Amino acid sequence: MKGMGVVLILLVFGIYTSNSAQYFHKVERTGGYARILSMGSNRFIADPYFTILNPAWSSKYDNFVLGDIGSTVANNFEKGGVGEFISANIRANRNFVFGAFLTRKDFSGGSIAKLDRFNLVGETNSTIGGAPVTPLDNNMELFASYNVNGHTFGIGVAYASSEKENKPATGGSSIGKASQIGINVGYLSSFTKNIILDISGYIIFPSTSFENPQSSQTQFSQTVMGINARGFIYTSANFAVVPVVSFVKSSGTADIGDATGVTTTDLPSFTMFNVGVGVNYKIGDFLLAGGPNFDLVLATEPAVSGISPKLTTKTTSFPHWNVGVEWNLIDWLVARMGYEISTNTQSVESTASQTTKNEVITTTYSPLNGGLSLGVGFRFGGFSLDATVNEDVLRQGFNNIGGGGATFSYLTASYAF
Repeated sequence: MKGMGVVLILLVFGIYTSNSAQYFHKVERTGGYARILSMGSNRFIADPYFTILNPAWSSKYDNFVLGDIGSTVANNFEKGGVGEFISANIRANRNFVFGAFLTRKDFSGGSIAKLDRFNLVGETNSTIGGAPVTPLDNNMELFASYNVNGHTFGIGVAYASSEKENKPATGGSSIGKASQIGINVGYLSSFTKNIILDISGYIIFPSTSFENPQSSQTQFSQTVMGINARGFIYTSANFAVVPVVSFVKSSGTADIGDATGVTTTDLPSFTMFNVGVGVNYKIGDFLLAGGPNFDLVLATEPAVSGISPKLTTKTTSFPHWNVGVEWNLIDWLVARMGYEISTNTQSVESTASQTTKNEVITTTYSPLNGGLSLGVGFRFGGFSLDATVNEDVLRQGFNNIGGGGATFSYLTASYAF
């Protein structure tokens, strides 16, 4: 909750800064997750994707529909896809914009639109045995933004739930439930005449429960908190330094019921921290954006009395590079290329005895192969179709004629009206 307090203080402080930035240009109302991916999972650019993290961005992408067609489920020409979602936001008047996200359990983004990020339903079902609790799906987020003298404030609320009841012919019935409610807030504006500030925070409360006549009620609860901040520090109309910071913390408890009562224990906790600094250079139809990051991920398993001590898996990544370029080839066709790679140091602890533990430290690299990404964007009036391109399309050359391979890996569609 302290982190949310920091966000609110910054939101209030923003009111007293100057009203306009010399370089806060009108954003291009196209893009989405496919664009982010094809530019090396780039966080150093402005894009409608970031409305997911900060609802204040909806003021820049008003009267806008965005959706991911996603990637193929398994085989080509199969119905459905991975990562599909849809959103829309509408300007009600000069100051007020409102909208909604509809997302599935395989949503590729984060914040409150992401369901059960740390698998609370899976933890519950693993403890009870079987699958008495249905995984969450079909999440709805409502969001809005309001502009006051050049300062935009955003808020979003999301909710999803599931229920599974078993009523046998004889004996008592059992019921498993899951739910998640999330709230996010954001601020977007000119901190000074040449600095754009993008700050957001969220808090999410996933929970599960299971009841049957043979035991006391089992309840799992979790709190997930996150903060994201970026700054665009312009040194000229074409060049900006972009620092980024993000933090996510998850913790929770489990009240496990049986025939004799309830046992309370802590759930595994997760901490993720990222800080990076990049550049955003745009001249004419060409954009270069990217830079290095430092990542820290901690996963902690609580101690189990008489069985194992507390165990931690720690991964640090540096350098973690996200770099991408984009250029308009012609009016209706955009080309993109990106590169992402990181050097990781992973420390894994395992149980040696009830009170002692082993540790193995390994250097790894992500991804295991490659790191290059390609993409294209098609523009037809207000409609845009953005895609990541399978690199094998270039390697195969003329073999693509009549071939069976997929040309596009991930697709995003949008329409600005």
